[in-house]
Amino acid sequence: MEQLSNGKSAVATGLKILVVDDNVDAASMFAMLFQIEGHDVRTAFNGADAIESARGFTPDAVFLDISLPDMNGYRVAEQLRLMPALGKAMLVAMTGYSDDDGQDRSRKAGFDHHVVKPADHELVKSLLDEAACRK
Repeated sequence: MEQLSNGKSAVATGLKILVVDDNVDAASMFAMLFQIEGHDVRTAFNGADAIESARGFTPDAVFLDISLPDMNGYRVAEQLRLMPALGKAMLVAMTGYSDDDGQDRSRKAGFDHHVVKPADHELVKSLLDEAACRK
């Protein structure tokens, strides 16, 4: 990642990002913001499509809603972590719940981060910087 003269890192660009949310509007908005920042983005609206998309796309980062219609995000994360090609991918749980049980469950499922919706833009940018460093 590029280092700026002030010592801060440049905003990551060019990442492959998978956004998974059953709320089509929310997923589309998130995807559009990532595309504006120069990322290659795919969206999925349920767990099965997320898993299938990840197989062919091999994302660097996955922003994954916990509450999905066909399987929960924890199960999806467990399946993604079984894919060797996603070994360095950053998985971010996106949820409306901030309780400690949910955060613990996220870690056990293989998530790297647990973010409460609505996600703070600066936090998301720092997560993308981290994902870029993992590449």
